[in-house]
Amino acid sequence: MHRLFLTLIAAILYFALDTSWAVSPDQTNVGYALRDNRYFIEFINVGVSNFGTEKNVKQFKEAVQHNFNANLWYLQSDYVRAYQEIRRSQELLRDLYMDLLQNRYLEDARVLLDISAPQIIQAKDKHAEHLLRLGYRDVEAAKIFQLKGYNYNRFLYSNKIRYYIDGIKRARRAKRFAFLALIESKTPYEDKKEYQKQTLDDYLQGVEREDITDYERVLNTLTNMLNRRLFQDTYNFILHHNDNYGLIAREKKNLLKETTAELHTEDVSGKIRPPSSEKEVKNP
Repeated sequence: MHRLFLTLIAAILYFALDTSWAVSPDQTNVGYALRDNRYFIEFINVGVSNFGTEKNVKQFKEAVQHNFNANLWYLQSDYVRAYQEIRRSQELLRDLYMDLLQNRYLEDARVLLDISAPQIIQAKDKHAEHLLRLGYRDVEAAKIFQLKGYNYNRFLYSNKIRYYIDGIKRARRAKRFAFLALIESKTPYEDKKEYQKQTLDDYLQGVEREDITDYERVLNTLTNMLNRRLFQDTYNFILHHNDNYGLIAREKKNLLKETTAELHTEDVSGKIRPPSSEKEVKNP
């Protein structure tokens, strides 16, 4: 009897504290949800444009259409239907994020690190080994974010997506470390900054810094080393380098731009609608 009582109390507390239980959508919380969903779509657009399968592309386009529908309902002050469309969009995005993180980003990061490892170990370059170690560390961190997202409350789509975003960011950083480690291992000692001599005049006057971004510097170095055949491009290095910095490769299509041109309004404005019900819907 005592155990039954404790179980009942625990169940009551769970539902009382569960933020996903039920809310009545209004202009404010729908506006916040639309803002978050826009960010989710724009972030994953790079990954699905660069690496997406046919299934991924289909999920993305459906998610964008539901998000568009939500915006139209919002403009018509029908916040219940707007919330329902946001949740449909985020349910698709949740699965899309999970798939890309698990089957592309984590796999690609591991492969790129493993490609670099033999050459780095053979070169016996301590700095390169340190960069490689940081890359493997970030892969493990990305796996933890992936597991946290997967095991999170299945109804809180936006929270799960945020964990997946953190996982993708860590996996991208792991890939950057893989390239930096490979470059470091192939750079002669006399060309490394820490081994270059500096005169007193150079020190007092200050060394002029190149007006170049990290993205451009790594791209130029990778391209130069590939042209000199210091290592082979066995895994489409430039594509991954672009994605690591949140850029869509030149040879790839911008799916969000393409999808936006295909959006339709029939689901919202193309027919006479009955009044929306007052049925409560769950938070995305």
